[in-house]
Amino acid sequence: MPFMRRIRFLPTKLRYKLLISFTLMSLVPLLVGVYVITLLVGFPFKISPQNLTTVSFVMTFSLALACLGYKITQQLITPIVDVNRVAKNMAKGDLQAQATATGSEELEELSHSLQVISKNARELLERVERLSLKDKLTGLYNVSYIRERLNEEIQRAIHHQRPCSFVYFAIDRFEAYSFKHGSAASEEILKSIAGILSVHLAEFDRAARINQYEFALIFPEKNKRKTIEIMERIQKSLIELFSKTLDDRQGALNFSVGISENPLDGISADELYLKAQDRVKTAKANGSNLIEAFA
Repeated sequence: MPFMRRIRFLPTKLRYKLLISFTLMSLVPLLVGVYVITLLVGFPFKISPQNLTTVSFVMTFSLALACLGYKITQQLITPIVDVNRVAKNMAKGDLQAQATATGSEELEELSHSLQVISKNARELLERVERLSLKDKLTGLYNVSYIRERLNEEIQRAIHHQRPCSFVYFAIDRFEAYSFKHGSAASEEILKSIAGILSVHLAEFDRAARINQYEFALIFPEKNKRKTIEIMERIQKSLIELFSKTLDDRQGALNFSVGISENPLDGISADELYLKAQDRVKTAKANGSNLIEAFA
């Protein structure tokens, strides 16, 4: 970015002050040079080798000082502009901005402080996102919450000797659909899926979006038979939803569901999780829009 354009990042008053400083440091040596010439040769001066040499020497020296003044001003202004720009960007939420000020010790220290603030803010935001319970797009729970909740429900189920079922399902061909129809259409599909899941869940059931196109559900106090009944109702609604996206047979969306139950398929969250994922793969291999609970 050209030097003069970078000054636009500065507040108006500081910008004018720096421009005045820039002008003075650049033009004053030239004016002083002209004044020195008037003292040495007078005006109008006679053209002679000696006078021309004096004028040339003084003007050359004045131009050199003017260039030096420009460089010094540039070196002073550039780090100030850079630090100010980064501070503004950070205030707007751009935590990737980095200050690279060099020059005075104070500016370098300020630049380093801004980098530390930016780094700490990014880490804090990442931590907040990890601690957040909900997926921003769908409003469902996120993967961190659902795994922790599954552990809790399994421990409760073991203690009370009651069943607890876990469902893992994936939307097939979602990436191809998203590539063809764009992110806006894909997000609408995901929101619609979240709405369908929410309608069919009881008070203590939980649904989560695991990643871009995979979901998980926890059904406390429900065995596989009861969970299959619920998932068949969800299946009907999903098939109806996906039928609206059927522009060609190859690009149709469908889904694969895997169900696991404590203690039949495991007594830990990891065991139920892996078993349900394996059954999703089996459902995909056997066809489309299938629910697999026993393979």
